[in-house]
Amino acid sequence: MKYEYPWMSEVLRSRFALKKPPVAISLLPDLEVRIPVLKEPMRFCEMWVKAMEGEIVCATEKENTCGGGTFYMGLAKPSPDQRNGTFLSRTINLYRTPRAAVRTDEDTAKIPRGVAVATICAPLDKAGWDVDVVLIVCDPAQAMKIMEAVTYDTGGYVSGRTGPATCSVAVAQPYLSGDVTYCVADVGARDFMKLEDNEMIVSIPGEKLPGIVNNILEREGAFKI
Repeated sequence: MKYEYPWMSEVLRSRFALKKPPVAISLLPDLEVRIPVLKEPMRFCEMWVKAMEGEIVCATEKENTCGGGTFYMGLAKPSPDQRNGTFLSRTINLYRTPRAAVRTDEDTAKIPRGVAVATICAPLDKAGWDVDVVLIVCDPAQAMKIMEAVTYDTGGYVSGRTGPATCSVAVAQPYLSGDVTYCVADVGARDFMKLEDNEMIVSIPGEKLPGIVNNILEREGAFKI
């Protein structure tokens, strides 16, 4: 499969009429992928937008302006107000109490520290490395069609989660579980990504992508990879 990503990206875009290109996301254990890190720091979810605009972007902890993004990707420790729940409760009033915020965080997928030193995001058709997660911005009808391709050969159901944090649900969760997932995103990611009201996110573990593309083509009576 090294690297059939341009062709698989085209299958996804054409069959599901995606308005935005699929995004390839990888956690780098080192900086051997010779992509310069960002000169202008930004949030992890804003890196996805850059990738959808055609750029390849890479960031370590230093180039990421979101504490949640660095924490859930395993690049940094949580800040004190994130760990004790006061940021999500008292600062942005997402939860009534710090206890509710802590309870949520304890059930939130997190990449272990030491797994990665940086994250890299690119349009799927430009990825020249092993992709960990493929992120697709789509509407519910497109998501339904993607799920049909996911379960075509195995049956069963695809599970999703609400936010926060979108980076956890859309990247850490499929990375750690190996399962396709979906989310409606949280208020921060929806704002920074400028998502339309009818848009959501579907995330596919990189190793599952060839099989899903096979399913798409098999349902059409076409050839397989």
